[in-house]
Amino acid sequence: MTYRTRTRAAAVAVTVSALALLAGCGLPDGPSGVVVARNYRWSPATKSGHFFLTVRTANGERKEFEAHVRDYNRCTNGEGYPACKQ
Repeated sequence: MTYRTRTRAAAVAVTVSALALLAGCGLPDGPSGVVVARNYRWSPATKSGHFFLTVRTANGERKEFEAHVRDYNRCTNGEGYPACKQ
């Protein structure tokens, strides 16, 4: 294997690894249920905010989870999650 081939292979490996990491950086979906609360929390220490949805599941439990801003904006109280994010 020549130096040029090894350099190219290393560059491809780094690129593929970076893309794999970026693709996996999304937030996981929350549990299915009816949205009962929406919260935005600002953290002065990190100067960033986080969006949270709370749903009531089929068995009556309340589950809070961090949501993407797009899902937070699309889902209002009383709507079914995850159907509301479509």
